[in-house]
Amino acid sequence: MSNLKYAYFPGCPSESTAIDQDMSVKAVFERLGVELEEMEDWNCCGASEVEDPEIVYALNARNLAIAEKKGLNIMTPCSICYYNLQRSNKVLRENEELRKKIHSIDSSLTYNGGVEVKHVVDALVNDIGIEEISSKVQKKVNVKVAPYYGCYMGRPPLTAFDDPDAPILMDRLIEVIGGEVVPFDYRKAKCCGGPLMMTVPDIAFKMARDILEGAKNAGADCIVLACPLCGMMLDAKQEDIEEAFGIKIGLPVLYITQLLGLALGISPDKLGLNKNVVDTKAIVGRVV
Repeated sequence: MSNLKYAYFPGCPSESTAIDQDMSVKAVFERLGVELEEMEDWNCCGASEVEDPEIVYALNARNLAIAEKKGLNIMTPCSICYYNLQRSNKVLRENEELRKKIHSIDSSLTYNGGVEVKHVVDALVNDIGIEEISSKVQKKVNVKVAPYYGCYMGRPPLTAFDDPDAPILMDRLIEVIGGEVVPFDYRKAKCCGGPLMMTVPDIAFKMARDILEGAKNAGADCIVLACPLCGMMLDAKQEDIEEAFGIKIGLPVLYITQLLGLALGISPDKLGLNKNVVDTKAIVGRVV
């Protein structure tokens, strides 16, 4: 895997609410011998706040152009960044008039459609491969896991790298490191409520509570996910959800690269496991 290299697009939460995700992605890819070159001067993808699609396309044309000049495909650990980069890539490749319009705004935004967009899960399973990852596993993860994919990873459906409604690729990663995937299918691609947090927090909390309780009732020791917004809702907001509904959940929430990193023998601190809000020590202790 030493010749595999990506233009790394960390996303805006990488230095704040998702620093643990960023740390674990870098540590895992380094251990797997894959180079990540962070894109110089990257800009926000538009997240879930920018509603005008042409603004989203323009924002991401710049990111795609930066990667294309480097001759690298983009890899991101954020499902919303993946969605915005991927849908922009599709439209820009197909719509010459739009490319010309964006180029007329800024001549540096010249993009010829030569970049592939990868989500971290796609890169791990479909580029690096389960066999290669299996060969690097040093420890067994004796944990029951609810893999939570969220609603952005399967978008846009026409270019999805996994089944949009019944995704399985994180399940495969969990199984190859010795984890037990709990029956969580009915919840694993549902929205966490994150996009509604600032406007209708009561509905957002209910959506997140349903996922957390669904995982706990399925017998999970933890939830594993691959989206910083989902991480914020299910991990950082878990105590607030408990207080709002008068319940106790206490379920650790890890990024897939944090759990994978433990199996690869990477130290918990290097994976940012001391930065998760819900304590992860019980999970770390079951990786031997």
